[in-house]
Amino acid sequence: MRLVYRGVGYDYEPTPTDMVESGVKGQYRGQTVDFKYPRHVPAPQPVLGLKYRGASYQTTSAGTASTNDLEAVKPVKRAATPVTVPAHMRPGQLHPAFLNRQAMMNEVSNTHRQNIQRRLAHRLEVAKAKGDQFLVNQLEREMQLIAY
Repeated sequence: MRLVYRGVGYDYEPTPTDMVESGVKGQYRGQTVDFKYPRHVPAPQPVLGLKYRGASYQTTSAGTASTNDLEAVKPVKRAATPVTVPAHMRPGQLHPAFLNRQAMMNEVSNTHRQNIQRRLAHRLEVAKAKGDQFLVNQLEREMQLIAY
């Protein structure tokens, strides 16, 4: 089939596909339609000898992995590390690292709120300088909502 794309002609030969009847029938604009789907053709996979973290294995042509060293493939069970609580802490008391994190998050939150208020105050000054009363009213309402 001769096609042209952006002024350049080329020959297109579509790949022939074997179609298989699906057994499903339907209707489209009053006409009976038999649905078909392309026949699945399995593509052979390369056979490779590989190694992962010291365990040798081989891929098969079906796409699966096989190994002779079954012990190397089994997952290693690790002992759970015990959680140690400092002796000076009572049960239910928050860990100092958590308290430091909480204080840091509060500080970040306050800084964020201050930046928003400073930015809003600047926008309010610019709106007043331009004489845009509608925007001034809107920014004052926003300022009241933020000043909690």
